[in-house]
Amino acid sequence: MKRRKFIRTGLAGAVAPVFLNGFGFKAFGASVVPAATCDFADRSLVIIYLAGANDIINTAVPMNHFGAYQNERPNIHLPQNRLITLDNGLIGTNRHLGLHPNLQAFKDLYDSDLMSIVQRTGYNVPNRSHFASEDIMLKGIDGTISNNDEEEGWVGRFLKDRYPTYRGLPFGEEVDPLGIILGDTPNTGFHTTEAHELEINLSGQDPAGFFNIISSLSGEPISQFPNSDHGELLNYISVLEKSTQVYSERISSVFDAGANSATYPNSNLGNQLKTIARFISGGSKTKVFMARKGNWDNHVNMVNSGDTTTGTHANLLDDLGKSIKAFQDDLQALGKSSQVTTVVFSEFGRKIIQNGNRGTDHGTVSSMFVIGDNVNTGVYGENINITQKDNQGAPQPSQLQNDYRSVFSSILQDWMGASDDALLASFSQTPSSVVLRNIPVIDTAQRVDPNCYFEPIQAVSMNISLKLFLEGYYDSANGTMSTDLNANGLLPNRQPYGDTRYSYFGDEYVANIPSNIVDWVLIELWREDNLVLDRKAVLLRNDGRIIDPETLTPLVGIGGLYPEPFRIAVFHRSHIGVLRTGAIDAQQGVDEYMDITTAMNEVSGVNQLKNIGGTYVMIAGDMDQNGLINSGDYSLWKRANNVTDYRSTDLNADGITDAQDYDLWKDNRSKIGNPVVHNLLKR
Repeated sequence: MKRRKFIRTGLAGAVAPVFLNGFGFKAFGASVVPAATCDFADRSLVIIYLAGANDIINTAVPMNHFGAYQNERPNIHLPQNRLITLDNGLIGTNRHLGLHPNLQAFKDLYDSDLMSIVQRTGYNVPNRSHFASEDIMLKGIDGTISNNDEEEGWVGRFLKDRYPTYRGLPFGEEVDPLGIILGDTPNTGFHTTEAHELEINLSGQDPAGFFNIISSLSGEPISQFPNSDHGELLNYISVLEKSTQVYSERISSVFDAGANSATYPNSNLGNQLKTIARFISGGSKTKVFMARKGNWDNHVNMVNSGDTTTGTHANLLDDLGKSIKAFQDDLQALGKSSQVTTVVFSEFGRKIIQNGNRGTDHGTVSSMFVIGDNVNTGVYGENINITQKDNQGAPQPSQLQNDYRSVFSSILQDWMGASDDALLASFSQTPSSVVLRNIPVIDTAQRVDPNCYFEPIQAVSMNISLKLFLEGYYDSANGTMSTDLNANGLLPNRQPYGDTRYSYFGDEYVANIPSNIVDWVLIELWREDNLVLDRKAVLLRNDGRIIDPETLTPLVGIGGLYPEPFRIAVFHRSHIGVLRTGAIDAQQGVDEYMDITTAMNEVSGVNQLKNIGGTYVMIAGDMDQNGLINSGDYSLWKRANNVTDYRSTDLNADGITDAQDYDLWKDNRSKIGNPVVHNLLKR
């Protein structure tokens, strides 16, 4: 089964999870006992990525190899008497480290039992390309696997399995995005094949004014991306920018409700961590935050010639240490430090040897830092052996001691409650010996009880069948809808609802659209309290039947076996959306056929369909998808008049916006959709 299918149908058993503080009962397939003994729903993880490959050897000097270190780095080594040493009497000679003079903040955290260091981290067959190595570590693979073989990021897989009912919408219990990325460059760690819906990116944004910033964005979307890694990244960034619209008001309100109680460096990283602390203080339920600090690729002038304790690298470390210390102090002052664990990583380390420009070149192994009240302080893994170099001057591959996935998986299990099977699912192409290798960075007293671990939800399939007609497309003479858009090559192969008010970012795609397809429509599953359970973009056939884009059949697979009845809502780019009156009892797990063309009362609300010769059709004219047919729609039509394109202003689907579309709008102007269906606050 394709993973996107697994995700979409991802609720377990005949009684799918009913959530208590975000956790389901073991009987419902999520292996978690009631929250009275498993109260860790408020925990979050902060990941700090040092982009560009930090030189770990000048960050934490291996003191047991200091002589060799001086010899290999005659012009850039740090003076021994300036290093901040960790107590070798407690951690052992082969773990005795000397921190850079600008990392007093790390020393303070370590001495306060708030930091652990995991040495000699990396992965098999290291890749020394920044882009490829970052991609590898965010996808949860190693250098033996092609990046193209794994489409998803390990954070995305973890969050999808942990929160199977989450659909990237701020409603009900799920008011915040599961992940928020801050920094200059988005990445694919949160990406899943289903959708870019697990995170938003706040790059360069002012969270307090975030709603106003997003609301004022305009401009034509990019319609074509090059078939390359660069093109894929451009597309990803484009989707992220669209998805921020969904959460803009919530982000602003959480930020406004929060506070800070510490003084941060006025730097990019300091401001990112300050923002995260304020989000957490303001009540954000986001589970994973990612911050990014760049400029670690110091091939040239890493140190100043007159004083090696100063220079580019020293400035980076000074900001890193002080920003993290301020973040931890802030969390403690705000009473939130017990809820947060922070981990710092870089895509690889640097060579042991210096180069000719007072810098270092791309290497292999590095170290990871774990910070928080809940950390089991110590140094895990032995110091890098300066005398064991490969033929390029980097640490030999055999020096790899702690796979980076072991560190992250230990945190996911001990801090976030992932079972062994959940870890294997998150790191899907990794041997179990790597994933399940426990590194005790989380304090024993704070580890999640194994009885509370969650399991990946088993896939369950349910099919629905639905018939509907769109007024603008409907031909009453033969009882079918026009396929002109398709015949003229105007129908997109990928679902078109990301650029609309619906802000739906699913990856539904059809390589070859069948000739009898008229358009795409969006369907939603609604609980009785109007909570949206799931969404899917589907094709619409000329006879009114919706078609699954994966199977190209009228049996559309969506959702799972939900624990209560639900209703179907249908939306289209240019027609007023409707909500079916009758509920489906998903407990039965049977295919159900629904036909909303037979009577007005098939959908809720007053006069939400139009009667054309005894056939009931969805009402044309809602070009801006707000549930009202008014002057706003006319303005859109006027600007697009005589334009040939795939547009919501083309109400009759003949490929051109013209007088016929105006006539449809005019006939339906002042029509109002069901207020419940078109309440934008639910999106």
